[in-house]
Amino acid sequence: MAIRKIVTVPDPVLNKKTEKVKEINDEIKEIIRDLKDTLENAEEPEGAGLSANQMGVSKSICAVRNYLPETDAFGENIFEEFILINPEITKKSKETDIEYEGCLSIPDVYGKVERPARIKVTALTLSGDIIKLKAEGFFARVIQHEIDHLNGILFTSKVTGKTLTEEEFDKQFE
Repeated sequence: MAIRKIVTVPDPVLNKKTEKVKEINDEIKEIIRDLKDTLENAEEPEGAGLSANQMGVSKSICAVRNYLPETDAFGENIFEEFILINPEITKKSKETDIEYEGCLSIPDVYGKVERPARIKVTALTLSGDIIKLKAEGFFARVIQHEIDHLNGILFTSKVTGKTLTEEEFDKQFE
Protein backbone atom coordinates (compact mmCIF):
# COMPACT_ATOMS: atom_id res chain seq x y z
CA MET A 1 0.00 0.00 0.00
CA ALA A 2 1.39 3.37 -1.00
CA ILE A 3 -0.40 6.63 -0.48
CA ARG A 4 1.05 9.31 -2.72
CA LYS A 5 0.95 13.04 -2.24
CA ILE A 6 -1.78 14.66 -4.31
CA VAL A 7 -0.31 17.23 -6.67
CA THR A 8 -1.90 20.68 -6.44
CA VAL A 9 -2.00 23.76 -8.67
CA PRO A 10 0.16 25.29 -10.06
CA ASP A 11 2.10 22.05 -10.75
CA PRO A 12 2.48 21.89 -14.57
CA VAL A 13 1.73 18.14 -14.72
CA LEU A 14 -1.93 19.05 -14.16
CA ASN A 15 -2.06 21.08 -17.39
CA LYS A 16 -0.53 18.46 -19.70
CA LYS A 17 -2.33 15.73 -21.61
CA THR A 18 -1.39 12.33 -20.19
CA GLU A 19 0.21 9.49 -22.15
CA LYS A 20 -1.91 6.54 -23.26
CA VAL A 21 -1.12 3.25 -21.54
CA LYS A 22 0.36 0.86 -24.12
CA GLU A 23 0.81 -2.19 -21.88
CA ILE A 24 -0.62 -3.17 -18.52
CA ASN A 25 2.61 -4.19 -16.81
CA ASP A 26 3.85 -4.19 -13.21
CA GLU A 27 4.51 -0.43 -13.31
CA ILE A 28 0.91 0.28 -14.37
CA LYS A 29 -0.44 -2.14 -11.73
CA GLU A 30 1.58 -0.32 -9.06
CA ILE A 31 0.25 3.06 -10.25
CA ILE A 32 -3.30 1.67 -10.02
CA ARG A 33 -2.74 0.32 -6.48
CA ASP A 34 -1.34 3.69 -5.43
CA LEU A 35 -4.25 5.51 -7.13
CA LYS A 36 -6.78 3.42 -5.19
CA ASP A 37 -4.89 3.80 -1.90
CA THR A 38 -4.48 7.55 -2.35
CA LEU A 39 -8.16 8.05 -3.19
CA GLU A 40 -9.23 5.83 -0.28
CA ASN A 41 -7.24 7.99 2.13
CA ALA A 42 -8.36 11.38 0.79
CA GLU A 43 -10.24 13.17 3.54
CA GLU A 44 -11.44 16.71 4.06
CA PRO A 45 -12.70 16.52 1.41
CA GLU A 46 -13.32 12.92 0.46
CA GLY A 47 -12.58 12.28 -3.21
CA ALA A 48 -15.04 10.88 -5.73
CA GLY A 49 -12.31 10.31 -8.30
CA LEU A 50 -8.59 10.68 -8.89
CA SER A 51 -6.43 10.68 -11.99
CA ALA A 52 -2.84 9.45 -12.21
CA ASN A 53 -1.54 12.93 -13.06
CA GLN A 54 -2.94 14.16 -9.74
CA MET A 55 -0.25 11.92 -8.23
CA GLY A 56 2.35 13.36 -10.62
CA VAL A 57 2.20 10.40 -13.05
CA SER A 58 1.44 11.31 -16.67
CA LYS A 59 -0.52 8.18 -17.59
CA SER A 60 -4.10 7.95 -18.85
CA ILE A 61 -5.53 6.18 -15.78
CA CYS A 62 -8.20 7.28 -13.33
CA ALA A 63 -10.27 5.91 -10.48
CA VAL A 64 -13.93 6.92 -10.29
CA ARG A 65 -16.64 6.17 -7.76
CA ASN A 66 -20.30 5.58 -8.43
CA TYR A 67 -22.04 6.33 -5.12
CA LEU A 68 -25.09 4.22 -4.40
CA PRO A 69 -28.20 5.67 -2.73
CA GLU A 70 -27.92 3.53 0.42
CA THR A 71 -25.34 3.58 3.22
CA ASP A 72 -23.75 0.73 5.16
CA ALA A 73 -24.51 -0.26 8.77
CA PHE A 74 -22.16 2.49 10.00
CA GLY A 75 -23.80 5.21 7.91
CA GLU A 76 -20.87 5.30 5.46
CA ASN A 77 -21.40 5.88 1.75
CA ILE A 78 -21.45 2.77 -0.41
CA PHE A 79 -19.88 3.03 -3.86
CA GLU A 80 -18.68 1.00 -6.80
CA GLU A 81 -15.13 1.93 -7.78
CA PHE A 82 -13.91 1.69 -11.35
CA ILE A 83 -10.37 1.94 -12.67
CA LEU A 84 -10.44 3.35 -16.20
CA ILE A 85 -7.38 3.03 -18.42
CA ASN A 86 -7.30 5.20 -21.57
CA PRO A 87 -10.94 6.25 -21.06
CA GLU A 88 -12.84 7.93 -23.88
CA ILE A 89 -16.29 9.43 -23.89
CA THR A 90 -18.06 7.91 -26.89
CA LYS A 91 -21.43 9.61 -26.51
CA LYS A 92 -22.84 12.63 -24.64
CA SER A 93 -26.42 13.69 -24.08
CA LYS A 94 -27.57 17.03 -25.40
CA GLU A 95 -29.20 17.57 -22.01
CA THR A 96 -26.84 19.20 -19.53
CA ASP A 97 -26.86 20.07 -15.87
CA ILE A 98 -24.97 22.65 -13.87
CA GLU A 99 -23.65 21.59 -10.47
CA TYR A 100 -20.87 22.50 -8.06
CA GLU A 101 -17.53 20.75 -8.39
CA GLY A 102 -14.40 20.72 -6.31
CA CYS A 103 -11.04 19.05 -6.80
CA LEU A 104 -8.41 17.46 -4.58
CA SER A 105 -5.75 19.24 -6.67
CA ILE A 106 -7.37 22.65 -6.20
CA PRO A 107 -8.02 22.88 -2.45
CA ASP A 108 -10.65 25.24 -1.06
CA VAL A 109 -12.17 26.11 -4.48
CA TYR A 110 -15.68 25.21 -5.68
CA GLY A 111 -17.59 26.32 -8.73
CA LYS A 112 -20.56 25.47 -10.93
CA VAL A 113 -19.72 23.58 -14.12
CA GLU A 114 -22.09 22.69 -16.96
CA ARG A 115 -21.65 19.13 -18.24
CA PRO A 116 -23.68 16.61 -20.26
CA ALA A 117 -26.15 14.83 -17.97
CA ARG A 118 -25.50 11.38 -19.46
CA ILE A 119 -22.45 9.85 -21.12
CA LYS A 120 -21.13 6.58 -22.51
CA VAL A 121 -17.50 5.73 -21.86
CA THR A 122 -15.14 3.08 -23.18
CA ALA A 123 -11.93 2.16 -21.33
CA LEU A 124 -9.63 -0.71 -20.51
CA THR A 125 -9.78 -2.51 -17.18
CA LEU A 126 -6.80 -3.68 -15.13
CA SER A 127 -7.11 -7.10 -16.80
CA GLY A 128 -6.93 -5.46 -20.25
CA ASP A 129 -10.59 -6.03 -21.09
CA ILE A 130 -12.70 -3.31 -22.69
CA ILE A 131 -15.36 -1.88 -20.40
CA LYS A 132 -18.30 0.19 -21.61
CA LEU A 133 -20.11 2.28 -19.03
CA LYS A 134 -23.27 4.33 -19.16
CA ALA A 135 -23.30 7.05 -16.54
CA GLU A 136 -25.68 9.77 -15.50
CA GLY A 137 -25.95 12.41 -12.81
CA PHE A 138 -23.10 12.69 -10.32
CA PHE A 139 -21.31 9.60 -11.64
CA ALA A 140 -21.25 11.07 -15.17
CA ARG A 141 -19.89 14.31 -13.70
CA VAL A 142 -17.08 12.48 -11.85
CA ILE A 143 -16.02 10.59 -14.98
CA GLN A 144 -16.02 13.77 -17.09
CA HIS A 145 -14.04 15.65 -14.42
CA GLU A 146 -11.38 12.90 -14.31
CA ILE A 147 -11.15 12.57 -18.10
CA ASP A 148 -10.67 16.35 -18.24
CA HIS A 149 -7.72 15.87 -15.84
CA LEU A 150 -6.23 13.26 -18.17
CA ASN A 151 -6.50 15.83 -20.97
CA GLY A 152 -4.80 18.54 -18.90
CA ILE A 153 -8.03 20.47 -18.26
CA LEU A 154 -8.93 21.75 -14.79
CA PHE A 155 -12.55 22.31 -13.76
CA THR A 156 -11.78 25.94 -12.89
CA SER A 157 -11.42 26.68 -16.61
CA LYS A 158 -15.08 25.62 -17.06
CA VAL A 159 -16.67 27.37 -14.08
CA THR A 160 -19.86 29.33 -14.74
CA GLY A 161 -19.92 32.40 -12.52
CA LYS A 162 -17.59 32.88 -9.59
CA THR A 163 -15.73 30.33 -7.52
CA LEU A 164 -16.36 29.88 -3.81
CA THR A 165 -14.13 28.98 -0.89
CA GLU A 166 -15.06 25.89 1.11
CA GLU A 167 -16.50 28.12 3.84
CA GLU A 168 -18.69 30.02 1.33
CA PHE A 169 -19.69 26.72 -0.31
CA ASP A 170 -20.68 25.15 3.04
CA LYS A 171 -22.77 28.21 4.02
CA GLN A 172 -25.00 27.62 1.01
CA PHE A 173 -26.12 24.31 2.52
CA GLU A 174 -26.76 25.48 6.11
